[in-house]
Amino acid sequence: MNLVVMILSYIIILRFIIYIFAFICYNKSENVMRGENMDILKKYISENRIITNREAAKLGFGRHNLSELARTGKLERLRPGVYQLNGGITDDFVLISSGSKRIVFSYNTALYLHDLSDRTPNVFHISVPQGYNASHIKQRFPDLQVHYVKKEFYEIGKTEIKSPQGNIVPIYDIDRTICDIIIDRKNIDKQIFTEGLTRYFKSSNRNLRRLIKYSRIFKIEDKVRMYMEVLS
Repeated sequence: MNLVVMILSYIIILRFIIYIFAFICYNKSENVMRGENMDILKKYISENRIITNREAAKLGFGRHNLSELARTGKLERLRPGVYQLNGGITDDFVLISSGSKRIVFSYNTALYLHDLSDRTPNVFHISVPQGYNASHIKQRFPDLQVHYVKKEFYEIGKTEIKSPQGNIVPIYDIDRTICDIIIDRKNIDKQIFTEGLTRYFKSSNRNLRRLIKYSRIFKIEDKVRMYMEVLS
């Protein structure tokens, strides 16, 4: 009887030891995975300098992860849901565009980002689809010029570009930008307009076929061809 009790006791102790060992191994692997995941997050931030809650979610992280990094001084909270490396230079282009997926840099600001103008923007020009309420953005950024675009034209030429700080921001492509300033030429500084057109036709990034395609959509083909004859 005593032998049976002893055997049962050994079995219970052995099971307990196996359980403890498995528990330790599981937690160790979990900690390693968390460490590896945090390395992925830190690598993304070091490469991009700015991260939003949306971008963090794509990497598998929640808002609390960014909040914790901000609390420990590794990140700086620029505004709700937007963080940058602590001590980094604030990128106004990211701050503005991260307010909504519908924001696209355009007109004078697009000229600057496409290197068609040397004039640093003191007013940021953005385009949004008609019907979009941009009042919350204008309240946050007083130096903002909002252009409302018909919905059928909004997506034309929409692309991305690197800001001067190296972050990816939404913009209309170089050919759409030229169409926009030709359409709105009466409201654009003459020097900016002339410089933009001149530099466009000298740019290796221009796409004249696409420019003509856009000009037909916007019904300004005659105007575009006139500038092409003079400046090409």
